[in-house]
Amino acid sequence: LRYIPFRCRSGISVSITFRCDGFAHCPDGSDEDGCVAATVLESPPEMTQVQVGEWMNLTCRGAGVPPPIVSWKINGNELLDPVCDWVSEAGTGHLSCRMRLIDAGNYSCHLAHPLGRVDVTPVTVATVEGNACPKGEFLAGEDTTKQCVKCFCSGVSELCHKAELYRWNYTMAMDDWKMGYATWDGRGAVETVKSIKNVASNRSLYYSLPYRFIEYQGYNRTIIYRKTPSNVIFNQTLQIKLHESSFTQQNGSSIDRPEFLTVLAYIDRLLIRMRPKNDRFEPSSKSIVMDSASDYQRRIGKATHVEQCRCPAGFRGTSCERCDFGYNRASVGPPMGLCMPWEWHRKRYVPKSTTPRAYHYV
Repeated sequence: LRYIPFRCRSGISVSITFRCDGFAHCPDGSDEDGCVAATVLESPPEMTQVQVGEWMNLTCRGAGVPPPIVSWKINGNELLDPVCDWVSEAGTGHLSCRMRLIDAGNYSCHLAHPLGRVDVTPVTVATVEGNACPKGEFLAGEDTTKQCVKCFCSGVSELCHKAELYRWNYTMAMDDWKMGYATWDGRGAVETVKSIKNVASNRSLYYSLPYRFIEYQGYNRTIIYRKTPSNVIFNQTLQIKLHESSFTQQNGSSIDRPEFLTVLAYIDRLLIRMRPKNDRFEPSSKSIVMDSASDYQRRIGKATHVEQCRCPAGFRGTSCERCDFGYNRASVGPPMGLCMPWEWHRKRYVPKSTTPRAYHYV
């Protein structure tokens, strides 16, 4: 915020923010003289229709002493998205948004004034044309293989579109010192192994991929990628598509997209089966490469199957998979739970020993 002075009759200056706030900041009290409540001079239109990628421009104007500050909301929530620019000068506010499919909604103008806020009517209903998919789906894939995919959005929103992200590869040698190892019998808990030298060859040993391949926590679910013994590949490159069709539940049953994305949202472990060589386990000299998505162009193409959701208050992330600051996750509602304000649900959902300072927001 830039400093704007108000000159008192006595000659000294105070901040314009002190004007008409009910307290005299000028020695002569002139900052409280002549105050006039905000009134609406120009309202934005009731409806507007734009194409995807075009600019939507709205203007809202008010009068008062001091001039009101114009702010905007979409569907009752503050405008935080970087796709919109807005400015308020001398009681006139301009809003400019490069519209995406998920930006359709109700845009409202508000006049902030020390003597009371004015909610401007009518509210502008903005529609965005160019969606080839029904509501609740987005167009994913390359130009030749595009298809409508249902929005996941962690179960808290149905508004999404294809994210503008780019592919990048994270590569790591299988014998890298950062690689972990673990044993798992397919049913019980996974046990970390510090050294593989003394692990018997008849045990099930796995590479346990490090932090860069996983996230903080899981949802007590396990999904498995299997190949039949006759198709096991020893000396060739194996590519696994991170798609629900490539994985199964532990009991062998198939999983759907919401289940798959719920598991991927927070992963405890990513395990790759090791195979003994000459009755002993040795790390492979080959590398593992995993595709990921980034805001930066790395000349290997776009990430065409990632959704970008419009999240409700308290949620953040491309799929609303994280709680915003000041919110904590409660185990209610959809499988991933709901993000609720800390103070509202602290007594019910959060241990008494936990404080906002010590709490890890996920």
